[in-house]
Amino acid sequence: MLDMVEFDALMANPYPLAAPLLLLAIGLLGYALREGYSRPRHAGVACLGLASGVWCAAMLVETPAEQAIPVVEALVANVCQGEIEGVHRLLHPEAGWAIGDAQSPRQDFAVLNRQLSRAARYSFSSWSILAINGTTIRSDQVQVELKVRVVDGGRPMASTWRLELRKDAMGWRVTDVLWRTLLGQTPPSRIP
Repeated sequence: MLDMVEFDALMANPYPLAAPLLLLAIGLLGYALREGYSRPRHAGVACLGLASGVWCAAMLVETPAEQAIPVVEALVANVCQGEIEGVHRLLHPEAGWAIGDAQSPRQDFAVLNRQLSRAARYSFSSWSILAINGTTIRSDQVQVELKVRVVDGGRPMASTWRLELRKDAMGWRVTDVLWRTLLGQTPPSRIP
C-alpha cells in the first residue's frame, strides 16, 4: 500500500508508472492485432486505461509540494521588492536561518529578521526564479529547492536556496531557510 509521501511523489511525477503501462498497452495491442488474439487485446486496453487513469489522477491531485511552491514564489517576490511585512506573513514565528549546508549552525528568527531587513535596503531592478522543485516530506511538511537570479545595479547574481515549509492553521509558512550558494560559492555569513 502507498503511504502519503509515495502517493504524493507518484502524483507529482506519474511518468515512471504511466509510461511503462502505455508501452505495455501498445505492445499488447500490436501483438493482438497482428496475431488475432482477444486476450492480449483486452489486456492492452486495460493497461491503456490504467495509464490514462494514473495520468488523469496526477493532473487532478495537488500535492503538498505543489501547494507550497506558490508560497515560496511569493516570498521571493516580497524579498526582492523589499516588502518585509509580506515576508513576515509567510514566515513561521520560529523560522530559522543557516548559510552553507545543512550542518551549518541554525540562527533563530531574530537573526533571520535582521538579514531580511538588510536585504530590503537593496533595490533589485529585476529578479526571476530560474529553477524550483518541491519535495513532500509529510502531508504538512515540504522542502523546496530553488535558484534565484537578481540584477543589482546591472550585475546579475544567482543564488541557490533550500526552504522548509510547514502547514499550520495559517496555511503554508516557511520554517527554515538555508542559503546554499551565491555565484556558485558559499555566501557571506551576513548581508553587508
